[in-house]
Amino acid sequence: WLLPALLAALAGAGGPQSFELPGAPIDNIEVSGGGVLVAGGSCLYELLPELRPRRRVPPLAEGSGSGSGCGEPPGVRSKLLLPYEEPGGGGVLLAGWTRASGSCEVWERPAYRQRFNRTEVVSCLPGGSTAGVVFQQAGAWYLAVAATYSAGRREAREGCEPSESDQTTAITVRPTDSLLPSEELGIIKYDVEPLHFVDALWWGGHLFFPYYRWKAKSGTDPEPPSMAVLHQLQPSERGFSLRGQVYLDCGCRSLIVSSSLVRQGAKGWWVGVFNHSHSAKTWNATAVCIFGMEEMREQACASTHFAVNENHCEERSIKKSPTLIHSGLAAVYGTVVLNQIVLFLGTDDGQLLKAILNEDMESNCPEILYEIKEETSVFPKLRLDPVDNNYIYLSSANKVRRIPVANCSRYVSEQECLSAKDPYCGWCSLNRRCTLKENCTRSNSTKGWYNISHAPDKDLKILLSFPERNQVAVSTSISKPLTSCMIEIVKPIEIFCEIALENSSCVCTLTNRVTMDHDCLVLEASLSSSSWNISQTFQLENCPRCINNRDCASCKWTRVSPATACQDSCSTITASQGIATAQKSEHIKIHSIEPLWISTLGKSEITVKGENFTRASGIKLILTGISGCKPDIIKVRNVLNDTQMTFALPPTRKEAKSVCILADGRRCSPAITLHYVSPPSCFGITPNTSWISGGRKITASGRNFNVVDSVIISDDQRSNLTVSKCSGNESEYHYLTPSLSHATEGKVVDMILKVETTFIPCVKLHYHPDPVFINYQLHTELDPDLELKIYKENDNLNISKTEVEVYLSYMNGTQTKKVWFNVQNITKKPDRSTILCKFKREGTDKIDFSTVKVFVKLGNFELEVKPTSSYIYLYVLILLPIVVGVIIVAFIVTRYKSKELTRKQSQQLELLEYEIRKEIREGFAELQMDELDVVDSFGTVPFLDYKHFAIRTFFPESGGFASIFSEDMPQSRDQTRKDESFNMLHALICNKNFLVTLIHTLEKQKNFSVTDRCLFASFLTIALQTKLVYLTHILEVLTKDLMEQSSNVQPKLLLRRTESVVEKLLTNWMSVCLSGFLRETIGEPFYLLVTTLNQRINKGPVDAITCKALYTLNEDWLLWQVSEFKTVTLNVIFEKIPENESGDACQTIQVNVLDCDTIGQTKEKSLQAFLNKNGFLYGLQMDEIGLELVSEEQQRELLDIDGSSEVLEDGIRKLNTIGHYEISNGATIKVFKKKTNTRSGVDYSDEHCHLILPDSEANKDVKGAGHKGKQKFKVKEMYLTKLLSTKVAIHSVVENLFRSIWSLPNNKAPVAIKYFFDFLDAQAESKKITDPDVVHIWKTNSLPLRFWVNILKNPQFVFDIKKTSHIDGCLSVIAQAFMDAFSLAEQTMGKEAPTNKLLYAKDILLYKKEVKAYYKAIRDLPQLTTSEVEEFLTQESKKHENEFNEEVALIEIYKYIVKYYDEIVSKLERERGFEEVQKQLQQVKALFDEKKKCKWI
Repeated sequence: WLLPALLAALAGAGGPQSFELPGAPIDNIEVSGGGVLVAGGSCLYELLPELRPRRRVPPLAEGSGSGSGCGEPPGVRSKLLLPYEEPGGGGVLLAGWTRASGSCEVWERPAYRQRFNRTEVVSCLPGGSTAGVVFQQAGAWYLAVAATYSAGRREAREGCEPSESDQTTAITVRPTDSLLPSEELGIIKYDVEPLHFVDALWWGGHLFFPYYRWKAKSGTDPEPPSMAVLHQLQPSERGFSLRGQVYLDCGCRSLIVSSSLVRQGAKGWWVGVFNHSHSAKTWNATAVCIFGMEEMREQACASTHFAVNENHCEERSIKKSPTLIHSGLAAVYGTVVLNQIVLFLGTDDGQLLKAILNEDMESNCPEILYEIKEETSVFPKLRLDPVDNNYIYLSSANKVRRIPVANCSRYVSEQECLSAKDPYCGWCSLNRRCTLKENCTRSNSTKGWYNISHAPDKDLKILLSFPERNQVAVSTSISKPLTSCMIEIVKPIEIFCEIALENSSCVCTLTNRVTMDHDCLVLEASLSSSSWNISQTFQLENCPRCINNRDCASCKWTRVSPATACQDSCSTITASQGIATAQKSEHIKIHSIEPLWISTLGKSEITVKGENFTRASGIKLILTGISGCKPDIIKVRNVLNDTQMTFALPPTRKEAKSVCILADGRRCSPAITLHYVSPPSCFGITPNTSWISGGRKITASGRNFNVVDSVIISDDQRSNLTVSKCSGNESEYHYLTPSLSHATEGKVVDMILKVETTFIPCVKLHYHPDPVFINYQLHTELDPDLELKIYKENDNLNISKTEVEVYLSYMNGTQTKKVWFNVQNITKKPDRSTILCKFKREGTDKIDFSTVKVFVKLGNFELEVKPTSSYIYLYVLILLPIVVGVIIVAFIVTRYKSKELTRKQSQQLELLEYEIRKEIREGFAELQMDELDVVDSFGTVPFLDYKHFAIRTFFPESGGFASIFSEDMPQSRDQTRKDESFNMLHALICNKNFLVTLIHTLEKQKNFSVTDRCLFASFLTIALQTKLVYLTHILEVLTKDLMEQSSNVQPKLLLRRTESVVEKLLTNWMSVCLSGFLRETIGEPFYLLVTTLNQRINKGPVDAITCKALYTLNEDWLLWQVSEFKTVTLNVIFEKIPENESGDACQTIQVNVLDCDTIGQTKEKSLQAFLNKNGFLYGLQMDEIGLELVSEEQQRELLDIDGSSEVLEDGIRKLNTIGHYEISNGATIKVFKKKTNTRSGVDYSDEHCHLILPDSEANKDVKGAGHKGKQKFKVKEMYLTKLLSTKVAIHSVVENLFRSIWSLPNNKAPVAIKYFFDFLDAQAESKKITDPDVVHIWKTNSLPLRFWVNILKNPQFVFDIKKTSHIDGCLSVIAQAFMDAFSLAEQTMGKEAPTNKLLYAKDILLYKKEVKAYYKAIRDLPQLTTSEVEEFLTQESKKHENEFNEEVALIEIYKYIVKYYDEIVSKLERERGFEEVQKQLQQVKALFDEKKKCKWI
């Protein structure tokens, strides 16, 4: 492997021909005629074959000159690049872009005159797919394009909304002279899920489109990718229709990364790179599978993913074993050379590989052609040079390179050259070297250049047979005497054999018997003759009986690639999963392998931990890389004890490999992933200087630091110094500089990385003399605070305040005590620097200032600083004549007091002006510059199931019914009698006349309260859940009756309040009928609003006691007493716990908190960060976890209240914060499980405070305010801009939610809304109500007021979340704006209006117009027929069958009947036609009375 790597390095040293796209990554590359087309951002370049620019095609965007960068305008991406040649030699180019709703430009080449530009041809989504192919039929040219025009609301982009007809369009066929789609040519739409298309192919008169479902990108789709095939129904017709789709199974991988069509004569092969959808990089994450075009065309007939009228057939799948398995393939291009398929492969870490396939589609060990130094991922499209096919174009990031397709010179002899079987290489007899044909001077001569067709072993194969028991014989297809032979069974156990060489064959007698449970064996055979060497791997299935007893009926043997032999095609085991499953044989167990990241230089020692190692024998490590390459079998280096052993790993190529441990001839342990990465490299260090004494923390940035063994500081005068490492990661390495105490002056040393025995130069480190401290001044008059100023000489060390430690020592009796200062800042002046330090004294200890010593510590350097000599001059002044001194002092004091009073007043006014200016300016800047980082992905929306949604809307204030309606009724001994009572009661309430009479009778009872009316309506809704048609008739009758009652007084008051059964019944009915619409259309934008509000609130300080916040929508919840704050980034380590044993969990997470956050708030943000990072909860509640500050000095538990808590006046204790503990950026915090489950989330009493201080404390000096005596001036009105900034930040989310509610998807209104609005229109017409405002108010009261506001203010009705009081306050403001949009009253607000109204005052006018348009659009829709409404209600009824225990609801209804039984009977007796009903009611009462006696109810 070293030779190709060396050649690749040499090629890189000279540098291949290349071209860099300015300012944008490459989005597309194609070759045509005599050049290369490269597109990216807003640019399109035509290049010569050697990648010199020929011209830049001017971008279409206005204002983009040819000299501007490709990144302008931002967000533009190239989606399509299709050149083709028209008859007569005229070139045409189709270029598609995301701008202008997915435009496609048609250019004439070579002049690049634009014919026209058509919109909505390609996807305008940045992440949306577009795949196209141009083909010719009957003399005309057509474009077949497949694209993701719409991917749902989450992927929505402003200005990229397809028309209604194109929402679900997937594939279209268009003429190139207009690019207009038509049903005649073919428009294929997807059914339910959006699709991601990878490529478009034209073969054999058919169109092929490889694709996968859009949701597979997020790793949530186990379904394999598919190939869609379009064909012409009649050859004479132009139009194409869907023939079908077929699943492509490449070892359970659900994504296609890259695609290539290989034409081999009349045959066609499709080559695809498949990838597992999970994010972890494993040794078998990607694979190449090859499918026959003809087979796919014949098998494609199902239409699972497409909306077509006919269902062709059942789903079919084509399963292929991977031709190649690799850890990170990203691109493929296939071609045929000398009748052999050659694959060029790009990887995600910048390698270009070449694999050569034999006639059985088996790959050789791929060769590394080139490696990108920056290790950037290869772009999925690889293309051959159209002029010279001996070069291939390799694209990555913004650069395209021209790479030779072969390194023939690596083969030094004729035998080696021809045995390599590289169709590009041959032996040049004149030059006596291996070359490309074009590089051989006599290549045209039949005897000048010999290619693989002249190789002596070109048709050579190894054949297997089983001559005797326990014997395997091998021979070759060409009989020739053998010089050597090797046969070995390597999987799942290792069995050696005794070799007997017999002329042209050899026989292997197995030393161990093959057990019957080994149903799949891997055998390796290598044979040599005088002119060739051949090695092949065989997979033997069901052959133990054949080997042992010569019963070979079921034995099959096939030639395979070493890495794919006997592999479970669906196995994908990460390191943690492999260790978790562990090998469990009778003897040894494997727990861990360390390290799992090593460099390509190899590793002299890796450690395997486990059990029972001393009892095992024949321990080996099997290291397998890309398929086609022979695995490394490594013997154990040293068994240290029963639980540890070591291995030495060899140098190898850059990739992730599988590792398993084999012992005692048994099966190998489950494969885990070991990462071979390139040697580390440095980008720079911060800081790049150190003081001679050392101990300064240096951060080096670079790549692959996780394989560094040590960092060495090389000093030319002394031996190398190894530094001590701090915590780091793959891209950062932290260490402390060693001391250069022998150096008296500054010097430059080398920082070197040591990896195994290799030393890699990094950067230069500059040593300067230790800093010089002049003296200090200690101010003790600020009691109880101490202020210390240390003066130092200026130097080039650029010391920061976090690097300096300052302490003061003094004598307390016979003991020496220390006081550590907080370093506030370091200010640099031309003559010296000043270090300002402060210390807040606590306790009663007195400091004897006569014994004080001050020390400064920087790393290893520590020095005592001497006090300033100014005190000597003070003593001199004291010796002046006493009288003169008294006079002078008296005069000075008098003048001083006068000036001091004036100065203080001036300072107060200056501070007042400064604070007001500062707050106004910051508020203005925030409004103009602040942007909301809307949550990109909030995971799965935590919808409640229907039952809990219904219970919360039916009983918003009666939570006890949630458990009642989820319980089953107790079983009766006499089930028939029990059912009879409920059946009779159910039949009774299903009598419309009785039920209406019952409700009116109950409502006339004085003690039948509003609460009783609401409960009765909800019980009735549950009892009639499965009879929604009947319930709707009841609703109609009761609503008409209510109109009769209110019409005499004021019709506009109808349905405004919930004071009757019918009003609550209408709320419940809307909840039932709109639950589906709420979940499917409104759910996501509503949950995004709640999530965004939470995110905005937590962006700034939140008072832990009152829950008030700086960022809010509600003035009542505004935290205006806040001081300055800053963000602190913490590295939070989550302790592994039994409640969360997922091996995929990220245990170390960066969490952003504020320095004013309490420890409890830090816990909340840490748990939320864990959920966001991993997609699942940590497993412990807040009161079950603790936080611990991890540092080199000590481990310290962090608490909201502890002994260090600040105590204010009246004994009020201030909650501890991140700032209180002086936790700085980059600090490490550990989350651990508490041993005792003590509650930490307590409700703090009036004896605690957080950000809102007691009134007496609010006027004290604020720490860090600047000058002594200055006070922070705070007025609530100064912070009202925070309300506006919050409103602006979430405005798009609020508007999206509002418009989701009052829009009509697909120009259809939900059936329930259309039906009830039409019902209200009909009632108004029948009552001769001509005032349109009345009907508008009726509709508003019945839908927005009765249903939507209830939902908007109560997200916990829809989602499984807890609503805080603060969120409730913010949602109330939004709900008020929502209702104002439906109001007909004019908004007349003055400057004194409430801020909650003023926030949305300007938006309401636009919303009102949209609402009126919404009402009009519903009214203009065709009226629903009775059958349509009843069909909808019937379907909804079926959905909710068995959701509730209806018998519980019937019991509650019966309780009301019994309570008012006499009044009900009296009413029935006064009405006609209720005689039979009275009898039924009496029977019901008798049956329930009997049940009561038996305690059934």
